[in-house]
Amino acid sequence: MKVSDVQSGGIDTLVAVVIGIAGSGVLFSSSLVVPLIGFVSAFLAPAPLGYARIRGGSIAAGFAALITTLLMAILFSPPVGAWYAVQCGLIGMVIPELLLKGVQQFRTVLWSTALAILVSAAMITAFSLGSGTDPRSFVSKEIAEGVSQAVKLYEQQSGLSAQDMEQLRQGMQKVGQLMGRIYPALATINLGLICTVSMLIFSRTAARFGLQVARTSFREFRTPPLLVWLLIAAGFAMLFPSPLVTTPALNLLVVLGVLYFLQGLAVVLTQVERMKFGGTLKVLLAIILLTQPYLAVIVAIIGIFDYWGEFRTPRTTQGENL
Repeated sequence: MKVSDVQSGGIDTLVAVVIGIAGSGVLFSSSLVVPLIGFVSAFLAPAPLGYARIRGGSIAAGFAALITTLLMAILFSPPVGAWYAVQCGLIGMVIPELLLKGVQQFRTVLWSTALAILVSAAMITAFSLGSGTDPRSFVSKEIAEGVSQAVKLYEQQSGLSAQDMEQLRQGMQKVGQLMGRIYPALATINLGLICTVSMLIFSRTAARFGLQVARTSFREFRTPPLLVWLLIAAGFAMLFPSPLVTTPALNLLVVLGVLYFLQGLAVVLTQVERMKFGGTLKVLLAIILLTQPYLAVIVAIIGIFDYWGEFRTPRTTQGENL
């Protein structure tokens, strides 16, 4: 079935726009005002725009994203509106277009994330220049305000003693300093996760409407071989005494570490599914990784040596998925 077969009259288009605005707006707003639920809703906020794309077309999805951006800017602040435009509006429109044009799922996530990063960098630069500060100071200020709000929330609800509260405050400040240093990596990972969730949700939604999108098994996930040398170079760069070198290197290590963890996880899942009781073993694997997070390092190492060990034999693909 084609997208044009799903789209019908003006009423359906109007309904699609309203659902896109209401669904995406509520989910994104929840991520700002509800601490626990908001962590999840932030990853779901672009999804209603994908539905609007299916039911009403590109114009309907774009109109829904534009109106919701304006509402976020009015109800909260212009920076919040701008952040919605990138995190939800851009991602919620680009991913459906790429998938419906037959672009591979892994490539869709990669290109969408890269575009979101570029637009986010331009947005942060513009806001920092508008406030008379450099981008790094602007980000540090935002992180410091977030840490301060988190501390106040704990003070109001935790009931900790003054001594425990002071230790918590010091710990949060150290976390804030680390976040300020690796903010580019954290932002990249966050946008990548949002793109991945949006891709998965849209793929399922499109399938329910009988639309064809390119599908790829996670077991086939493989990063380009040249990234290994970038990882090695970043590791050696950490030996330099200057933060001008070590800070970019640390950000690269964090991002590449996540990618190689995913590749290692694909290798492990491939092996697990070849065993008896594969479903039970996958549940056990998830529990182990959640309760013993340091094992993620071992999984990442497996991902790195997958190039030489060829652990997924016979190889699922001869090409690259990124």
